[in-house]
Formats: sequence, C-alpha cells, structure tokens
Amino acid sequence: MRYNTIFFDADGTLYDFDVSEAEALSETLINAGIKPTPAIIALYHDINLAQWKALERGETTREKLRVDRFRILLDEMTRQGMPSNADPLTLCEYYVERLSEKCILIPGAEDVCRNLSKYASLYIITNGLTRVQTSRFSRSPISKYFKDAFISESMGATKPERVYFDIALERAGIKSEDERRRVLVVGDSLTSDIAGGNGAGIDTCWYNPDGQESGDVIPTYTIKRLDELYDICGVPKLEY
Repeated sequence: MRYNTIFFDADGTLYDFDVSEAEALSETLINAGIKPTPAIIALYHDINLAQWKALERGETTREKLRVDRFRILLDEMTRQGMPSNADPLTLCEYYVERLSEKCILIPGAEDVCRNLSKYASLYIITNGLTRVQTSRFSRSPISKYFKDAFISESMGATKPERVYFDIALERAGIKSEDERRRVLVVGDSLTSDIAGGNGAGIDTCWYNPDGQESGDVIPTYTIKRLDELYDICGVPKLEY
C-alpha cells in the first residue's frame, strides 16, 4: 500500500457540486418568485466560483462571500433587464438550507471510498461552510468510510494555505516526514487542493475528468476517473 492516509476534497471530487448547486439555487429562486432559467443558474455559478477563488486568495471572508454572491447576482440580473426585489440575505439563508440537504455523489465515488477505506485512513478536506458540509456529510452514504472531515471554517484556515494542511496532518496523527510521504491529497482544484498539497510537501492527485491543462501547478498524479486511484495506491480494484 503506497499511501495509508488519503485527504479527499469534497465538492467536485466526491460530490457532484454542480448538480447540487443547480438544484438548491432553483429551489431558492422559485421560493423568491424568480424563474430559475439556465442563464441565471449559469450566471450564479460563475459568480459563486469567483467568490470562492477570491476566498482562496484571501481577498474576502466566508461571511461576506455568503451574501455577496447573491447581491452580485441580483445586481447583474437588474443590469440585464431582470430586476427583482429579493433580499440577498434571505436568498442566502434559504439557499444554504437547501444546499445542506444535497449529497449527490460523483459516479463511482461510493465504491472507491468503500474499497480504499479497507487499506487507508480517509479524511475530507474542504473549504465549504461548516453548516452546509456537516449536514451533507451526515446524510451521505460515504460518511462511514471517513475518519474525520477538516472543514476550513472550523479550522480557522483555508486551502491552499500551508497552515490548513499542517493542522489537517496534525489532526490525522501524521507527525514524521516518513508518515507525510505516505499521505495523498486528491482533489479537482489546482489552486486549492493541488497547490496546497504541493506547498505542504504532500503527494497530490488531480481529479481532472474533463482533461484540462494543469498550467504551472504540477500534481504528482492526474486521473480522469476515481477508480484510477486503485493503481496509484496499489490496492485491488473491486472488492466487496
């Protein structure tokens, strides 16, 4: 077994966040009397992604992000001739509640987590909101395969910060350099998971189902399917 500890990113790696986001947003907009068109959903997706990238760079805070994404959405809708008198904070609160209920998995994620958990200690690493992620993990069929979930809001640090990974390693009981060499970070974000793991001196595996270019951030491994982790970790494939 090449790695005995695996840090999995949550959204976009194990959980299908795009589907969860679209469902939660549609329910939120309908509740506010706004028709959830594909254009509005795509607009929110881009705004939300930009806000989380800003958080990674230390340019905003989680509390500000939560409401700003809806304020920006409403402002942009008005600019495009779709005005609404909805309140950004009210939208935010309703959306968070709906998103907390969504735990839609990436195809194959449950099998991979079940099989790898027989050989390695699995942990979640996420920049998500504690309220949302705690609820989703508790509802998810894969929660039983994980030792712990390291949620940045609760840790006081954010991926890709070195301190985030140092805290995660400490909480996972990883102390020596030899132990650190047997840890693998798996995630879909180059700027968060891969850059963070690289900076902490941990091997990284980029989950890249769409075949994107990695640019300047170089992972140790790149996979298009989660079951490729079996070969990387040196474990049997389908064991039930």
